[in-house]
Amino acid sequence: MQWNLPFMPWDETSVVVAEFCADGKLGKVIMELSEKDVNFQCPEWNSESQLHVICDRTNWWNVYSVDMEKAKLGENIYNVNAEIGAPQWQFADRHYATNQYGMLMNVSGKLVFKWWNGKVVHLETPMYTHFRCLALNTHNIAYCIASGPTRCTSVIRIDIQNNKVAVVRESRDANQIDNLDISVPELIRFSSGGCTVSGWFYPPFSRSFVAPEGTLPPVVLMAHGGPTANASNALEMKLQYFTSRGFAVFDVNYRGSTGFGTDYRNLLRKQWGIVDRDDMINAAQYLVDSRRVDAKRVCIMGSSAGGYLLLSTLLHSDVIRAASSLYGVSDLVGLYKDTHKFEYGYNEQLIGKYPEEAHIYESRSPLGKADQLSCPVAFFHGDQDTVVPLSQSIALHEALKARGIATLLIIFPGEGHGFRGTTAVRDSLIGSYYFFCRVLGIEPPFVKSEIKIENLGDNTY
Repeated sequence: MQWNLPFMPWDETSVVVAEFCADGKLGKVIMELSEKDVNFQCPEWNSESQLHVICDRTNWWNVYSVDMEKAKLGENIYNVNAEIGAPQWQFADRHYATNQYGMLMNVSGKLVFKWWNGKVVHLETPMYTHFRCLALNTHNIAYCIASGPTRCTSVIRIDIQNNKVAVVRESRDANQIDNLDISVPELIRFSSGGCTVSGWFYPPFSRSFVAPEGTLPPVVLMAHGGPTANASNALEMKLQYFTSRGFAVFDVNYRGSTGFGTDYRNLLRKQWGIVDRDDMINAAQYLVDSRRVDAKRVCIMGSSAGGYLLLSTLLHSDVIRAASSLYGVSDLVGLYKDTHKFEYGYNEQLIGKYPEEAHIYESRSPLGKADQLSCPVAFFHGDQDTVVPLSQSIALHEALKARGIATLLIIFPGEGHGFRGTTAVRDSLIGSYYFFCRVLGIEPPFVKSEIKIENLGDNTY
């Protein structure tokens, strides 16, 4: 699989078959499968030397056989308006697997087996809705990595013939999880910019505490990163941290998210920081209008590209009362100039050409509008971040501090872009919760902290 800049591996790509020589080098090109504005990914041979690929020519990532002689797609193995593929940020995941009996596919969170005789079986996977790394042996037994709304990442075994699922190994014991206060999300759809946008809404849930009668909960809007990624209903303990402490959470699949077809994914082209921003604002407004959350206690949280979305949202709406940015992007010009090869063309797809359209980069950069920010923001950043320099968070923090707006900055020594260490992962989450509580006037009963929040007076309980 290959692609040219400015495309990313989920945009226009091609699949090439070439001779593999004894000296380890590639020889003669046998076939190249390519088409304008079409994505080809995940090429795999079956046991009969038939090549298959995933392709989005119908707007959906489906699996096709390949006619090698004509260098074109053959049969659509399972024609469905749902996603079997995913953005190839990293390789080695498997969205389908074959054996002598048929093909197993992950179809938008459901496992489907199509026998070569044409029969289709929808496999029953109670408790699991998210699947990765499919493998299938000659005994028609499948293995994969799976998770679900109340199950952490596990390796499961599926008997295709008998449609039975068994757990091989769990990253966290299911009995232990069942004893925790787990909020199960509801899929909510709302209108934004003439489109239907959706997200996973997690109501607060606790067996030990009950909210006062007649009150509505505070909410944290989650802005996923990427931005070419998505929010799923798989168990995420970061979200449960908030829901078990009285907050609702809304994990939004704004326009540009994956899992909803190519057209929806491409709605973010040249529109990063605009349509996704509007979706977050409309998501908050929908929750308020439907009386699911307290209108005066709406928060937002995001990391990296999600941090950029967060800052863009704050600059165009006063519905948000507190925010938490983890190594968030705020300078698009700097991002373009410092971007590594893999994402070098990504900004052109999302924003525009540089320097020809430098004015767009500048106009959409929150860093240049720091004096317009009026919402309290907590910043968490690593001092070794080479993707988004620490200086960006410092500049925004200082701007808010100088204008008397509540703000917090915590710097993690040795951390880069994307927190890895226990301290950074834990303290950024606890710090966000503590910051939200203090700004919203809630006594944080689960945290005793000496965190210094600027412009908020006495900051300890």
